[in-house]
Formats: sequence, C-alpha cells, structure tokens
Amino acid sequence: MDKRTGGSGRIWLDLLHRLLDANGGKMNGKVLLAIVIVALLVIAGFVAFRLIVLNMILTLTDSR
Repeated sequence: MDKRTGGSGRIWLDLLHRLLDANGGKMNGKVLLAIVIVALLVIAGFVAFRLIVLNMILTLTDSR
C-alpha cells in the first residue's frame, strides 16, 4: 500500500484489493458498473439533501 493515502483512502484501497482478490484478480464489468452507479446515487442524494437543507434555512431566515 501507499503510505501517502489518508485513513479513508486506505479503506477504499483495501476494499478494492479484497474485491479483486475474491474474483481471482479480475474485476467483472457489471460489478464495476454497479459500484459506479451506487457511488453516483450516493453523491446525488447527498447534494439533494444539502440543497433541501439550504432551502429550508433560507426560507426560515426570509420569514423573519
């Protein structure tokens, strides 16, 4: 492993290595696509949550 990566980066690298080792070193295209889609959905959900919270905060400050 690379010592330059931080705590969360090391977790992701360990997870990727375990996934590759479980498959004999070959990453299935469908698995990789599923991981990318789930990651994009999580990011989109986080952005939507932040926008909703920001909208609620701005609405509260406008009502005063």
